[in-house]
Amino acid sequence: MSEPLKIALILETSGGGSGRHVLDLAKGLVQDGHSVTVVWAPNRADADFVTALEQEQRIAAVPLAMKRSVGPKDMASLRDLRRCIKDHGPFDVIHGHSSKAGALVRLLPRGIAGARVYTPHAFRTMDPELRPFPRRMYSMIERSLEKRGDRTIVVSNAEFKHAASIGYAPAGMTRVVNGAKTPGESDRSKARDMMKLEASDVAIGFVGRLEQQKDPVRFVQAITHAAQHVPNIKGVVIGDGSLRVEAEQNSCSETIRFLGWQDGPALMSGLDIFCMTSRYEAMPYTLLEALHAGVPIITTDVGGAEETVDHGKSGYVLPLSSSPEDISGALQDLAQQPKKREAFARASGRLAETRTIQVMVDETLAVYRTALTERSVSRRSQL
Repeated sequence: MSEPLKIALILETSGGGSGRHVLDLAKGLVQDGHSVTVVWAPNRADADFVTALEQEQRIAAVPLAMKRSVGPKDMASLRDLRRCIKDHGPFDVIHGHSSKAGALVRLLPRGIAGARVYTPHAFRTMDPELRPFPRRMYSMIERSLEKRGDRTIVVSNAEFKHAASIGYAPAGMTRVVNGAKTPGESDRSKARDMMKLEASDVAIGFVGRLEQQKDPVRFVQAITHAAQHVPNIKGVVIGDGSLRVEAEQNSCSETIRFLGWQDGPALMSGLDIFCMTSRYEAMPYTLLEALHAGVPIITTDVGGAEETVDHGKSGYVLPLSSSPEDISGALQDLAQQPKKREAFARASGRLAETRTIQVMVDETLAVYRTALTERSVSRRSQL
């Protein structure tokens, strides 16, 4: 059996998938006998993340001020992170999650022990709406930081290809797809009751932040169009954000229900179809939740779609530029064919077996071991 590792997981933003990923990874690593310290930023901390972290007595939690934006305060954050690692380390692995923490980890002095690992959780440059100048600037920053790290973990093939396109060395990257919990016995009827659905309703769900990246307006427009042809279609929007008012204005109250933030995984089993209309992603957890719930998926061709949807067998992957009417066509096809939905659901269930937290933890540990070996070889060659 390999020696246990002492690992630091660093993150600036704990909302959404990044925080969930770090919690799942930390708990899995501790379960496997490793020592884990999570360094997190209180100023953008998600309340659920903080509560869950505080409940994990085997995980050391260290708050550290970090700002999302780039600025002079980053020097203070770097100084504080260096002190934190000195006080709580030394660590075998220092793993930064998302852009700010990833930058700080790789800017640490080279003399500090510990392999530097970085997981972007969607590069900023993956945003198709990003203007040319900031795209070039962020790409340049990422290229320079990449040279200071040991390994980069990407969470989908799409993210791997994008990283290579902005100058990352393919040999220094490893794809480790996110994993999700295998759900217990789901209560479909309870979930549908909570969403106020009738037995005859074909429920199509959206789960996530109501922001430009997720494009909720395109979702509600597609549902509204599809319901004109299939009257028993019902849209369910789980989440909130700055585009909620615009999304509601584009929807029909009799067709689409806005539930705000709810327990998405618990309600997923009550859906007949999960639909994701994002403009860009790395590997969203909502796709994994739909997969584990055995729900057919219709998604735009973003990061994670290739790993989660077997096109034509477990769902449909549509071009990123698909119009609401294009998405409506796919929704109508599945909504009117219950046997096809059942076949797609079975295919999703089979694929879910390869997308577990334990698989993610095992593959991440393999990256850590590789980084430590490469770091050791590099140091010996410099002697």
